[in-house]
Amino acid sequence: MVKVTAGSPGKLRIGPRILEMQRIGAGMNIWWIDFDRLEVYEAGALLVTLLAYPEEGEETRSEVHASLCAHALRVKCAMEPDWALPSQPIKPIYALRRQDENDRFLRTLERRVRDRLVAGRMAIGFLKEALTGEVPPGVKRVSINELAQLVLDDVGYTEPENVETRIWRPSLPVIHLASALQLMLHLADPVTGPIGLEALLLGRNVIELLIRTAEYHEALIAQSRHLRIAPERLIRFRLA
Repeated sequence: MVKVTAGSPGKLRIGPRILEMQRIGAGMNIWWIDFDRLEVYEAGALLVTLLAYPEEGEETRSEVHASLCAHALRVKCAMEPDWALPSQPIKPIYALRRQDENDRFLRTLERRVRDRLVAGRMAIGFLKEALTGEVPPGVKRVSINELAQLVLDDVGYTEPENVETRIWRPSLPVIHLASALQLMLHLADPVTGPIGLEALLLGRNVIELLIRTAEYHEALIAQSRHLRIAPERLIRFRLA
Protein backbone atom coordinates (compact mmCIF):
# COMPACT_ATOMS: atom_id res chain seq x y z
CA MET A 1 0.00 0.00 0.00
CA VAL A 2 1.00 3.64 -0.16
CA LYS A 3 1.55 5.34 3.15
CA VAL A 4 3.08 8.42 4.76
CA THR A 5 6.32 7.51 6.49
CA ALA A 6 7.61 9.03 9.68
CA GLY A 7 10.44 11.47 9.23
CA SER A 8 9.31 12.65 5.80
CA PRO A 9 6.08 14.64 6.28
CA GLY A 10 3.92 14.77 3.20
CA LYS A 11 6.13 12.37 1.26
CA LEU A 12 4.53 9.18 0.03
CA ARG A 13 6.33 5.88 -0.09
CA ILE A 14 5.19 2.56 -1.47
CA GLY A 15 4.53 0.61 1.71
CA PRO A 16 5.86 -2.82 2.67
CA ARG A 17 2.85 -4.83 1.53
CA ILE A 18 3.14 -3.67 -2.08
CA LEU A 19 6.94 -3.74 -2.06
CA GLU A 20 6.68 -7.37 -1.00
CA MET A 21 5.03 -7.99 -4.37
CA GLN A 22 8.40 -7.28 -6.01
CA ARG A 23 11.09 -9.92 -6.23
CA ILE A 24 14.48 -9.27 -7.77
CA GLY A 25 16.68 -12.27 -8.34
CA ALA A 26 18.25 -14.53 -10.93
CA GLY A 27 18.64 -11.46 -13.13
CA MET A 28 14.89 -10.79 -13.22
CA ASN A 29 12.65 -8.09 -11.78
CA ILE A 30 9.27 -9.69 -11.03
CA TRP A 31 6.17 -8.13 -9.50
CA TRP A 32 3.70 -10.66 -8.10
CA ILE A 33 0.05 -9.60 -8.15
CA ASP A 34 -1.66 -11.25 -5.19
CA PHE A 35 -5.37 -10.46 -4.88
CA ASP A 36 -5.43 -12.01 -1.42
CA ARG A 37 -3.19 -9.17 -0.24
CA LEU A 38 -4.15 -6.31 -2.54
CA GLU A 39 -7.46 -4.71 -3.39
CA VAL A 40 -8.27 -5.01 -7.08
CA TYR A 41 -7.82 -1.27 -7.59
CA GLU A 42 -4.43 -1.37 -5.84
CA ALA A 43 -3.26 -4.13 -8.17
CA GLY A 44 -4.58 -2.32 -11.24
CA ALA A 45 -3.01 0.94 -10.11
CA LEU A 46 0.32 -0.82 -9.64
CA LEU A 47 0.23 -2.17 -13.21
CA VAL A 48 -0.68 1.21 -14.69
CA THR A 49 1.93 3.02 -12.58
CA LEU A 50 4.73 0.72 -13.70
CA LEU A 51 3.51 0.85 -17.30
CA ALA A 52 3.70 4.64 -17.33
CA TYR A 53 6.75 5.04 -15.06
CA PRO A 54 8.94 1.97 -15.54
CA GLU A 55 12.22 3.62 -14.57
CA GLU A 56 11.23 6.49 -12.29
CA GLY A 57 11.98 6.62 -8.58
CA GLU A 58 9.86 5.34 -5.72
CA GLU A 59 8.56 8.78 -4.74
CA THR A 60 7.10 9.50 -8.18
CA ARG A 61 5.63 6.03 -8.46
CA SER A 62 4.06 6.34 -5.01
CA GLU A 63 2.36 9.62 -5.87
CA VAL A 64 1.02 8.20 -9.13
CA HIS A 65 -0.14 4.99 -7.45
CA ALA A 66 -2.00 6.91 -4.74
CA SER A 67 -3.64 9.18 -7.32
CA LEU A 68 -4.80 6.17 -9.32
CA CYS A 69 -6.21 4.48 -6.23
CA ALA A 70 -8.07 7.65 -5.26
CA HIS A 71 -9.40 7.95 -8.81
CA ALA A 72 -10.51 4.31 -8.78
CA LEU A 73 -12.45 4.80 -5.54
CA ARG A 74 -14.26 7.85 -6.91
CA VAL A 75 -15.12 6.04 -10.13
CA LYS A 76 -16.42 3.01 -8.24
CA CYS A 77 -18.61 5.25 -6.08
CA ALA A 78 -20.03 6.90 -9.20
CA MET A 79 -20.64 3.57 -10.93
CA GLU A 80 -22.02 1.77 -7.86
CA PRO A 81 -23.61 4.33 -5.51
CA ASP A 82 -24.80 1.62 -3.11
CA TRP A 83 -21.20 0.44 -2.68
CA ALA A 84 -20.33 3.76 -1.05
CA LEU A 85 -22.98 3.50 1.69
CA PRO A 86 -21.97 0.61 4.00
CA SER A 87 -18.98 0.74 6.32
CA GLN A 88 -15.89 -0.85 4.81
CA PRO A 89 -12.11 -0.58 5.13
CA ILE A 90 -10.56 2.07 2.87
CA LYS A 91 -7.07 3.47 3.35
CA PRO A 92 -7.31 7.16 4.32
CA ILE A 93 -4.24 8.01 2.23
CA TYR A 94 -6.32 7.29 -0.89
CA ALA A 95 -9.61 8.80 0.22
CA LEU A 96 -8.14 12.04 1.59
CA ARG A 97 -5.91 13.02 -1.32
CA ARG A 98 -6.70 16.42 -2.78
CA GLN A 99 -8.27 16.38 -6.22
CA ASP A 100 -5.75 18.87 -7.60
CA GLU A 101 -2.94 16.47 -6.61
CA ASN A 102 -4.66 13.62 -8.38
CA ASP A 103 -5.34 15.69 -11.50
CA ARG A 104 -1.72 16.80 -11.73
CA PHE A 105 -0.34 13.27 -11.76
CA LEU A 106 -3.11 11.78 -13.89
CA ARG A 107 -2.64 14.35 -16.67
CA THR A 108 0.99 13.34 -17.10
CA LEU A 109 0.10 9.67 -16.76
CA GLU A 110 -2.39 9.81 -19.64
CA ARG A 111 0.29 11.04 -22.04
CA ARG A 112 2.72 8.38 -20.89
CA VAL A 113 0.15 5.61 -21.32
CA ARG A 114 -0.54 6.86 -24.86
CA ASP A 115 3.19 6.67 -25.58
CA ARG A 116 3.32 3.11 -24.26
CA LEU A 117 0.43 2.10 -26.51
CA VAL A 118 2.25 3.54 -29.52
CA ALA A 119 5.33 1.53 -28.56
CA GLY A 120 3.10 -1.51 -28.03
CA ARG A 121 1.72 -1.16 -31.53
CA MET A 122 5.27 -1.12 -32.88
CA ALA A 123 6.25 -4.13 -30.77
CA ILE A 124 3.38 -6.20 -32.16
CA GLY A 125 5.14 -6.05 -35.53
CA PHE A 126 8.19 -7.73 -34.00
CA LEU A 127 6.03 -10.28 -32.18
CA LYS A 128 4.10 -11.21 -35.32
CA GLU A 129 7.37 -11.83 -37.12
CA ALA A 130 8.64 -13.96 -34.23
CA LEU A 131 5.41 -15.99 -34.20
CA THR A 132 4.86 -16.47 -37.94
CA GLY A 133 8.22 -15.73 -39.53
CA GLU A 134 6.47 -13.27 -41.83
CA VAL A 135 6.95 -9.53 -42.23
CA PRO A 136 3.78 -7.68 -41.14
CA PRO A 137 1.79 -5.88 -43.86
CA GLY A 138 2.79 -2.28 -44.50
CA VAL A 139 6.50 -2.62 -43.78
CA LYS A 140 9.39 -3.72 -45.98
CA ARG A 141 11.26 -5.33 -43.12
CA VAL A 142 10.94 -5.61 -39.37
CA SER A 143 12.95 -2.77 -37.86
CA ILE A 144 12.41 0.05 -35.40
CA ASN A 145 12.70 2.63 -38.18
CA GLU A 146 10.13 0.90 -40.39
CA LEU A 147 7.64 0.41 -37.57
CA ALA A 148 8.17 3.97 -36.35
CA GLN A 149 7.12 5.16 -39.79
CA LEU A 150 3.74 3.50 -39.25
CA VAL A 151 2.94 5.53 -36.13
CA LEU A 152 4.23 8.97 -37.17
CA ASP A 153 0.74 10.32 -37.81
CA ASP A 154 -0.50 8.97 -34.48
CA VAL A 155 2.10 10.89 -32.48
CA GLY A 156 2.47 13.99 -34.64
CA TYR A 157 6.16 13.50 -35.36
CA THR A 158 7.79 13.86 -38.75
CA GLU A 159 10.98 11.90 -38.07
CA PRO A 160 11.05 8.23 -37.00
CA GLU A 161 14.16 8.95 -34.92
CA ASN A 162 12.00 11.03 -32.56
CA VAL A 163 9.64 8.09 -32.10
CA GLU A 164 12.57 5.86 -31.23
CA THR A 165 14.16 8.21 -28.70
CA ARG A 166 11.04 9.68 -27.08
CA ILE A 167 8.61 6.76 -27.16
CA TRP A 168 10.24 3.45 -28.06
CA ARG A 169 13.31 3.44 -25.84
CA PRO A 170 11.57 4.65 -22.64
CA SER A 171 8.99 1.88 -23.15
CA LEU A 172 11.40 -1.05 -23.42
CA PRO A 173 11.25 -2.22 -19.77
CA VAL A 174 7.48 -2.72 -20.12
CA ILE A 175 7.20 -3.29 -23.86
CA HIS A 176 5.59 -6.71 -23.30
CA LEU A 177 2.95 -5.11 -21.08
CA ALA A 178 2.42 -2.31 -23.60
CA SER A 179 1.99 -4.72 -26.51
CA ALA A 180 -0.39 -6.87 -24.45
CA LEU A 181 -2.52 -3.85 -23.59
CA GLN A 182 -2.50 -2.61 -27.19
CA LEU A 183 -3.62 -6.03 -28.40
CA MET A 184 -6.40 -6.24 -25.81
CA LEU A 185 -7.71 -2.79 -26.73
CA HIS A 186 -7.60 -3.62 -30.43
CA LEU A 187 -9.51 -6.88 -30.00
CA ALA A 188 -12.06 -5.47 -27.57
CA ASP A 189 -12.93 -2.30 -29.47
CA PRO A 190 -15.26 -3.89 -32.09
CA VAL A 191 -17.06 -5.84 -29.36
CA THR A 192 -17.30 -3.55 -26.34
CA GLY A 193 -16.07 -0.22 -27.65
CA PRO A 194 -13.07 1.59 -26.18
CA ILE A 195 -11.79 0.30 -22.84
CA GLY A 196 -11.05 3.10 -20.40
CA LEU A 197 -8.44 3.33 -17.70
CA GLU A 198 -11.13 2.39 -15.19
CA ALA A 199 -11.31 -1.17 -16.53
CA LEU A 200 -7.62 -1.63 -15.74
CA LEU A 201 -8.18 -0.32 -12.22
CA LEU A 202 -11.41 -2.08 -11.29
CA GLY A 203 -11.67 -5.16 -13.50
CA ARG A 204 -9.96 -8.16 -11.97
CA ASN A 205 -10.59 -10.25 -15.09
CA VAL A 206 -9.04 -7.53 -17.25
CA ILE A 207 -5.99 -7.31 -14.99
CA GLU A 208 -5.50 -11.09 -14.98
CA LEU A 209 -5.84 -11.33 -18.77
CA LEU A 210 -3.39 -8.47 -19.25
CA ILE A 211 -0.78 -10.13 -17.03
CA ARG A 212 -1.13 -13.50 -18.77
CA THR A 213 -0.90 -11.89 -22.20
CA ALA A 214 2.17 -9.89 -21.18
CA GLU A 215 3.82 -13.10 -19.96
CA TYR A 216 3.16 -14.71 -23.35
CA HIS A 217 4.62 -11.69 -25.10
CA GLU A 218 7.75 -12.07 -22.97
CA ALA A 219 8.24 -15.50 -24.52
CA LEU A 220 7.79 -14.10 -28.03
CA ILE A 221 10.32 -11.36 -27.33
CA ALA A 222 12.83 -14.02 -26.30
CA GLN A 223 12.24 -15.74 -29.67
CA SER A 224 12.48 -12.58 -31.76
CA ARG A 225 15.53 -12.20 -33.97
CA HIS A 226 15.08 -8.45 -34.31
CA LEU A 227 13.74 -7.30 -30.94
CA ARG A 228 16.74 -7.55 -28.66
CA ILE A 229 16.07 -6.68 -25.02
CA ALA A 230 18.24 -7.85 -22.14
CA PRO A 231 16.07 -10.17 -20.02
CA GLU A 232 17.06 -8.41 -16.81
CA ARG A 233 15.73 -5.11 -18.15
CA LEU A 234 12.13 -6.30 -18.43
CA ILE A 235 9.75 -5.61 -15.55
CA ARG A 236 7.81 -8.86 -15.31
CA PHE A 237 4.39 -9.46 -13.82
CA ARG A 238 2.99 -12.69 -12.44
CA LEU A 239 -0.24 -13.73 -10.77
CA ALA A 240 0.35 -15.17 -7.32
